Amino acid sequence: MVIGSGLSGLALADSLRGVEVEVYEVRREPGGFFARDDYPVDGVRGSELVSRLLAGRKVRTGVAAFRLDEGGAWFLGEEGAFRAEGRVVLATGFRERTAVELGVYGCRPAGVFPLTAAWDFANMGYSVGDRVLIYGFNHYTLSLASRLVKVCDKVVILYREPSLVHSVDEALRLGVEVERGRVRRVEGRDRVELVKTDSSELRVDALVLGELAPWNPLGGRLLAGNAFMVIESPLKLVESSRLLAELLEAGGELRRVEGGVPAFPGYVSEKHRRVMLGVGRGARVRLGDRIVTTEEPYQVVELPPGKPRVEVA
Repeated sequence: MVIGSGLSGLALADSLRGVEVEVYEVRREPGGFFARDDYPVDGVRGSELVSRLLAGRKVRTGVAAFRLDEGGAWFLGEEGAFRAEGRVVLATGFRERTAVELGVYGCRPAGVFPLTAAWDFANMGYSVGDRVLIYGFNHYTLSLASRLVKVCDKVVILYREPSLVHSVDEALRLGVEVERGRVRRVEGRDRVELVKTDSSELRVDALVLGELAPWNPLGGRLLAGNAFMVIESPLKLVESSRLLAELLEAGGELRRVEGGVPAFPGYVSEKHRRVMLGVGRGARVRLGDRIVTTEEPYQVVELPPGKPRVEVA
């Protein structure tokens, strides 16, 4: 079974051939973030992939998984709690890093939104503010910014690490202001009035927290897509799910991939040693005795025999 019906969960269910796969979703509508994301990566729109994968796929919506056990998972829905049997893969997506994690101090006024809340408001036709600061530069924040620039007086992206698939120039062409640095302090009595960064003070009335981390709320071992590492490209999310499906279908003892470089699906077996690296183009990584320079973001590589390990070269 797959818990989560976002792009990676749907792609995994589609990739597992010859077995019946049940997909569960806590929200009322399947598809996750990419169901309404039309901002392209390399000409590909996530919403189109979601529509294609949902065709003919039954998803049980409105049920929340609250516990995993040996051989299954427990859910809570309108009709109460129930248990479903099967091998569990969590496709629960990303979460926003909190203000405490990010070291953002000061007041806690209205106008501070996690990315997913701001995204939901935008999809309902509402704006989160007139002058909006988005903290974090990745596909998900840029997609939100591309909508907000149409209805807001000012949109600023402040970031610590660059996107692996989008350039700053791309954001500037949309009319988004871009700065590099950290949010240090938020001020405002009833609503956000001022955000202090490393080098400036921004007069904004909304702050969107868009620095992301994988989300594994149930402590599952098998994770898909953004539940394991944040992947910005919809095509690469689909590819990552196919890698996981290949690993599961190949069988054999799973061995954890070690080292300082994110490598999805996090495990290999004797029969399947292909992993996707969570780095951008031009990164140098060590695979056993070999050093590889990546030619694209989220490149897939074959790990050599022996202890599975990927390190920064």
